[in-house]
Amino acid sequence: MSVSHILMPSHWGREVIHKHIKQEGAKALAIIFPGKNYSAERPLLEYAAKAAREHECDLLLLEYGYQSARADFRREEMEIVVEECKAAIASLPEYEKTLMIGKSMGTLIAGRVAQELGLQQLSSFLYLTPLPEAIPLIRQSRGTVIYGSSDPLFSEQHAAEIGGVPGLQVYRIDDANHSLEVGAVSESLAVLLVIVNFYHSFLRDALQGS
Repeated sequence: MSVSHILMPSHWGREVIHKHIKQEGAKALAIIFPGKNYSAERPLLEYAAKAAREHECDLLLLEYGYQSARADFRREEMEIVVEECKAAIASLPEYEKTLMIGKSMGTLIAGRVAQELGLQQLSSFLYLTPLPEAIPLIRQSRGTVIYGSSDPLFSEQHAAEIGGVPGLQVYRIDDANHSLEVGAVSESLAVLLVIVNFYHSFLRDALQGS
């Protein structure tokens, strides 16, 4: 395994540092798209990345420019984030398969990036606590959606809009919030174990035949 860092200039005046982790013989790349205030080092994405490594994927852990600059994010800057993520991905060699793993705002960015790079039909998606704005993109995808029934940003009505989409698995975590956590720490850890099992199912399905 080797770890390298992709340094790129950013609109926010600070270099962003994307981490690229390579494994010998890997044919698939798993790209981690953080949430607005949820970095790739936090539990849902950290364990998604670890699971992808267990399935012999290379990894690209993205960092957004405003995160590097410790600046506030404004919605009108979304297009800039998308363009900077596209540049990072385009700097890597092509892989046989691409897995897009996004949390919250990252679900929208992942969908946009895949669409604009022509990867929509070549990728599998893992959407964690998606935003409603990502629903049109989710409906065009194959992969897995995991959301919490107590997430104030994603309602049961939103979930119904993606129910029955061919090739899309949708899992609800009862009583879980926008971080897919519930009450006590021990209960949240038990939920995380369930979620990791969903990760493995997603990865097995996405990588079949690779």
